[in-house]
Amino acid sequence: MLKPFYQGKLDTFCAIYAVLNALRLTHGIRTLKAREILNDTLMALAARPEALRAVLDQDTNYIELVDGMLRAQQRAFPLGVEIPFREQDRPGPDAVWEVCRQWLGADRKRAVVMRFLRHLTADGPAVNRHWTVIDRMDEDVLHLFDCSHEAEAILNIRRGTFVTDATQVSKERLLIIQPESIRLLRLPF
Repeated sequence: MLKPFYQGKLDTFCAIYAVLNALRLTHGIRTLKAREILNDTLMALAARPEALRAVLDQDTNYIELVDGMLRAQQRAFPLGVEIPFREQDRPGPDAVWEVCRQWLGADRKRAVVMRFLRHLTADGPAVNRHWTVIDRMDEDVLHLFDCSHEAEAILNIRRGTFVTDATQVSKERLLIIQPESIRLLRLPF
């Protein structure tokens, strides 16, 4: 049985949607504002054809795009952004978990934007590179406020089921959360 294409199935804009969904959580933005931010982001990319091509071809990790969107929104309204890990950092899953726990436990108007890689097998390549938003967590689960419509979309990440280093992927841990992609968003106090 044929299924229709859903928005997001063909495009490569999950990083943009992750930022928009995080702003929905932190600032309550509505559809028209989200569309305005999306359009402004696409117009900015169109002015830089090499950056647009990298996004369309998934030839980027999208961190520059996410950071650019966040800087633009910081000029538009109050937005606090923190970057807990840099590319040279090599935190393990426990450190990532603790950062999320502390950040999300402090206030309801907070969000965590991040990228993960999904493997189907431990020895195969990542089949999905996806940006998403963590909106809350409990003792053992990160809950995602995600843009995906797909039945097989990941909407929760259980503690102990992800790694932060590609060399540690195993049949029990097929997700890699990329610590350098984590952005912590909040309303400034």
